[in-house]
Amino acid sequence: MPKQLRPIIEGLAVGCVFISITMLFQIPLYMSFIIGALAAIGGYRNSIKMDKEKAAKQEQNQPKDTE
Repeated sequence: MPKQLRPIIEGLAVGCVFISITMLFQIPLYMSFIIGALAAIGGYRNSIKMDKEKAAKQEQNQPKDTE
């Protein structure tokens, strides 16, 4: 999976989950879509942040060559 595609898919998944949850509470449809869109943006940004932290941690754990 391309690196650019993964955060988008994760963001959409979070948005769909939030839309489903808000529909259970009988919130109007337009409000559910707004909440889902905001959750999708948050999921996208969180995915990017987690990928950067994972890369930084892997870089930190790499053995350093001092030859």
